[in-house]
Amino acid sequence: MGFLRKLFGKSKVKQVRTESELSFQKGLDEREDTTEIGKPVVRGRTTTSLQGQVKLLEERLNTPETRSTPPRHIEVIRKLADNYLKLGEEDFGYYIKAENLYKQFNVLYPLHMEKIDWIVWIEVSAKAKLIREARRLLEEARMLFPGDIEFDEIESRVLHITESS
Repeated sequence: MGFLRKLFGKSKVKQVRTESELSFQKGLDEREDTTEIGKPVVRGRTTTSLQGQVKLLEERLNTPETRSTPPRHIEVIRKLADNYLKLGEEDFGYYIKAENLYKQFNVLYPLHMEKIDWIVWIEVSAKAKLIREARRLLEEARMLFPGDIEFDEIESRVLHITESS
């Protein structure tokens, strides 16, 4: 007669569901009432300061996970150099750090350096008061990208920086 009990009786899952209180469903219903439909709810994200971003990128720079994949390593180098350039306006030492990062980038991945990388490297070298180095980089960049007008603009900025210092 056990089979009749199984046929006509409630299964254990149905029994547990009917006896339980769905408090999480009540919470979802309340949340649905307070939020607008179609508008995403973002929680837990806070903006980090530039110093915090630099600290995180410096920690990730030479980890084995980052170094194992060159595109990821290049991305971290570029972001860190960009943040150093922003922080260099407040503290001069960051320009030197950014210039050293671009040197490291050139040694590790010379074929992956794009024109914008050369432009930023020249500008960082000039801001770090390494004018001779900036001029040498400018000549090298002109050999790699002949006839490019942006390097003329960079040269005028480098000369302007040297006249002001």
